[in-house]
Amino acid sequence: MKKSSAAALTALGAVISGIVITENVFLAKIISEAKKDYSEELDYLFVLGGHIVGAETPSEHLMKRIEKAAQYLKTHKNTIAVTCGGCFREGQKKSEAQIIKEHLVVMGIEGDRILLEDKSTTTNENFRFGKAIVEEHSGKSFYQLNTGFLSSDYHLFRAGLIAKINGLPGLRKIGAKSTLKDFVRGAARELLVAPDIINNYFSNK
Repeated sequence: MKKSSAAALTALGAVISGIVITENVFLAKIISEAKKDYSEELDYLFVLGGHIVGAETPSEHLMKRIEKAAQYLKTHKNTIAVTCGGCFREGQKKSEAQIIKEHLVVMGIEGDRILLEDKSTTTNENFRFGKAIVEEHSGKSFYQLNTGFLSSDYHLFRAGLIAKINGLPGLRKIGAKSTLKDFVRGAARELLVAPDIINNYFSNK
């Protein structure tokens, strides 16, 4: 009985150690990837959606993404934006993609430079549906194009893994900078899903 208990404790300790190591590695990658800010010309840029307050008001996090996207698109006149996100939250009246587009237009970005990916409800779907839109619009294979995505800085690492899981490795990354307080909160949320994301990543390799 004692040997069995000792073995169980040893196994439990190994599992806990594995979780701690995984979380620490994930956190280090979140911090490292948060610094990414691709500044060269892209053919297409996915602008990942985010929380909508009420009917059609972007959350603070989403507004920072929109502002960063506008800044990039003003500097890179040939880049086409693909705004991402459906209409699936209670009380929401427009898709995230449409709301992002409307704000970009107000900020001076031409509407014909913005494609809508307005059916998705997850980051997985952002990339899967967005890939099809880019290929249809360009008439080229996705892999012939220089494409990137823009999201909150704390989300870049996980979103990059999700892109790879969906067959889109090597996407350029542009981070919308968060305050230290928001980064800590965002990183904490990212850590909650770290084991599942990493498991999915290695399962699909």
